[in-house]
Amino acid sequence: MKKTFIIIFLSFFSFTLFANNVSEKDVSNAFVAITDAGYIAASNFISFKRVDYDSIAIKMSSETSLPEAILVNGADLSFFLDYFPEKLSSSNSGFAVSLIPSIDPIVRERLLINDWSPGEAIVTGAAVVVFPKGTNFQTLVSNGINGIFPKVAISFNFIVNGYLFEEDINITGVFLISADSNGIPNIQTINLKVNDEEYDKDFINNAPLLLTMKNDVK
Repeated sequence: MKKTFIIIFLSFFSFTLFANNVSEKDVSNAFVAITDAGYIAASNFISFKRVDYDSIAIKMSSETSLPEAILVNGADLSFFLDYFPEKLSSSNSGFAVSLIPSIDPIVRERLLINDWSPGEAIVTGAAVVVFPKGTNFQTLVSNGINGIFPKVAISFNFIVNGYLFEEDINITGVFLISADSNGIPNIQTINLKVNDEEYDKDFINNAPLLLTMKNDVK
């Protein structure tokens, strides 16, 4: 499994898929699928569950205890709702866990609203996460308590397909993600391509990643 993820991780940065005139609805739904996959991976880090999903892995830094990359290998999003039951487990405990609000209810709500059917959306690809120099898990938690959040860079390359889409959607780009003192995120688009063509950077502002759901864009 590790070798498979490494091969995917390396090959996706040289792989491009050529196509024209991708519908805005397909692009939006692809972003929603990628966002859901990202939420699933993030919940594994934030809640300390470390669930061994077959198709979504999070690579952690041994030095900072922070995520370095998210690796996704043919993740069918219909598969994951059962990992987020309505009644959350209280088995995870400890001081560090108590300081970090669980995002599991948010993930569950997204998966319920989007109601992915088998084969509807399949996600494959990778995202590299870069925190500011000197940031580690301890500083992230302590600063977060004081309303200080780092600016994080995310470089990504994903393909989304399935019967929801008219064609395979290859999305690559770079985002800078920051947050205000209340933890409300702001996403700045540095680069964005869809099927190897430059895409409107304002699309993310018009269809916010964290708020847009499946088929919101018609």
